[in-house]
Amino acid sequence: MARFSHLIALGLVHVGLAACGAAPTPPPPAPPQSVAPREQLTRVVERYWDEYLLLNPLASRIGGDARSAAHLGIVISPQYLADSLAMERRFMAEILAVPRASQDAQAGLTYDIFIRERELAIAGFAYPAELMPVNAFDGMPLQFAQLGSGSGQQAFSSAKDYENWLERIDDYVTWTNQAIVNMRAGMRRGYTLPRVIVEKALPVLAGLADDTSANPFYRPLRAMPQIIVDPERTRLATRLTAAIRDKVLPSYRELHEFLRGEYLPRARNSVALSVLPLGESWYAYLVKKEASTSLTPAEIHRLGLAEVDRMHARLQSLLAEVPFAGNAQGYLELLRRDPRFSYANPEALLNVVNDLKTEVELASPVLFGSVPQTDVEIRTWSGFGEALPPLLSYVSTSPDSGHPAVLFVDTAAYAANSVGAVQSLFLREAVPGRHYQRALQQERGNLPRFRRFGGVAAFSEGWDLYAATLGEELGLNRDPEAKFESLLDQLRCVLGLVIDTGLHSQGWTRQQALDYLHAQMPIDDSAADAAVDRDIALPGEALACGIGELKLQALRARAQQALGARFDIRAFHSAVLEDGAMPLDILEAKINRWIAAQP
Repeated sequence: MARFSHLIALGLVHVGLAACGAAPTPPPPAPPQSVAPREQLTRVVERYWDEYLLLNPLASRIGGDARSAAHLGIVISPQYLADSLAMERRFMAEILAVPRASQDAQAGLTYDIFIRERELAIAGFAYPAELMPVNAFDGMPLQFAQLGSGSGQQAFSSAKDYENWLERIDDYVTWTNQAIVNMRAGMRRGYTLPRVIVEKALPVLAGLADDTSANPFYRPLRAMPQIIVDPERTRLATRLTAAIRDKVLPSYRELHEFLRGEYLPRARNSVALSVLPLGESWYAYLVKKEASTSLTPAEIHRLGLAEVDRMHARLQSLLAEVPFAGNAQGYLELLRRDPRFSYANPEALLNVVNDLKTEVELASPVLFGSVPQTDVEIRTWSGFGEALPPLLSYVSTSPDSGHPAVLFVDTAAYAANSVGAVQSLFLREAVPGRHYQRALQQERGNLPRFRRFGGVAAFSEGWDLYAATLGEELGLNRDPEAKFESLLDQLRCVLGLVIDTGLHSQGWTRQQALDYLHAQMPIDDSAADAAVDRDIALPGEALACGIGELKLQALRARAQQALGARFDIRAFHSAVLEDGAMPLDILEAKINRWIAAQP
């Protein structure tokens, strides 16, 4: 769930209301009047967010906006796409009419980030992603199952929540019908999914269509809050049961049967995005969007190869210190077999995660001057049908909800992970990784809402990986086993730079990518298949963590070199996090100004 939860958590799931009825009518601009440039800027970006939330109901949940709580939205409908593009173009014109030169530093950040986001959004409409809306790693079918389980941000805490969900079910039926229409159009126009991705999606959809008590859609029936009493309790339970059996499960079955019977025979054998019409420019766009970089795919590929070599050197150096005569694969197998570094049962795994939370939070003041007021709660979970569910998965919360964020732990995977691996994942997925970055950003009440509740993948994913490297400074990673697992976590990300660009711009086959992955790091077949197929299904996404982490490490090194004894790691981390996620070049300019301003 790491990735599909990360989209929901950052409010980046683009969905619309248009196919569920008339498109929302935006409020008219305020009449011209003499106002200060900063006030002009504020009015534009706040009106944008209001309109964005009307088109994107799932994003509204993050900011505590309940106006569209009864809607799901149809991101792939022609009406939504037209409405969304029109909105983006209109606000781009409005922001360009606001003077940039007279803005102060904070307003300047807002201006620059807003412009960049509108540029990327408008450019993205050139590419018909709506014609390929299904895969086993992300997308509406998985997101809908997560929402329907009552976990994370879609909490069923009142009768109204259940009523809203019943209306969202109708929207999902509409989404499914639109997805099938779009995929038929994609077959006619030469835009089809790779066959391997369709094959991966089929068992996921079949599982979510299965009418059993284990289906996540039935969980809210078993967990109905006690404040809902009869006769309303019985009425809601009856309606929800009927909606699941008569609408939700048939929609998943219909999509499954369409993919299996009609679509799979016409799915393409190739895996590269670049083979599609406009494919090369499409991938270049995704590189810019996901990695927040001006580097070309070829440059990223070369950078990734160099980083893989560097990480191998660090791993070999560590193995020499242990000492261990074998290779990384042999050492990892040793860790998995040794009871000192593995978990005896699911409860042991859960206890370690809770202990890590306490230990890291106590140590955090060493590196952080500001920590979130929002807590993160540890819960167990069993996934929603993903091809390879993650061990740990973070879901943020609205800062105004009074509810904690949640770190889900897949305790069923206890035997497949060592203590060191869990430690590295916890630093990345929870504290001080995802939780610190997301919660601090959302608690910053004076930021414009598009910055409080939006996100930039390379910044956020890069921070997560950077946070995983802080183990030793936090008093963790005290033994070579934990250091080894931390290095493997970093290696996974830099391998993504090579494999993603190899698949989508270098002409690699799926088997070439699998062979390269197996040659470069210890990994079993199922994990390798899932990693490579994810890169095939979600082009560009794997670039974010590696490019972002390298930028953060470079900025830290620059600050340390420039400031010498005056360098304060707590102040540096505050400078990185305090203004929320932003494009990496804008972050770099900001940190350069911060360095110059230090006494």
